[in-house]
Amino acid sequence: MRAEAAFLVGYAVALVALAAGLEWIGRKSSDPWSSRMLAASRPVDLAERDLTADWPHSEVPRFHQGLAAVALVAAFVLTVANLARHHRPIELVVIACVLALVAASINRVIRQHRDLSRR
Repeated sequence: MRAEAAFLVGYAVALVALAAGLEWIGRKSSDPWSSRMLAASRPVDLAERDLTADWPHSEVPRFHQGLAAVALVAAFVLTVANLARHHRPIELVVIACVLALVAASINRVIRQHRDLSRR
């Protein structure tokens, strides 16, 4: 396998890992009322709280999904260009496997975006 093809495969896999990390960060709660720091100032009844006050924190998962989608599109473009450029059999097999990984990750992000849109 040529060094260029191996580098691009590694770079695409690193972008997929970056996208997974961004999605993981987006799933963490960023609501200030759930932090331990503000525990003493929490309202007694959280159900009566104004829901518009949660606005910037409710968009955090979508923001991180958008960043993950950009990384995945970059990985897809790199992988397709790598596939068009390198034609040795072992390179084709490895690049096709990485392309399948990138496509599965893109499919997962699209499904999660649809789930967030339905809420």
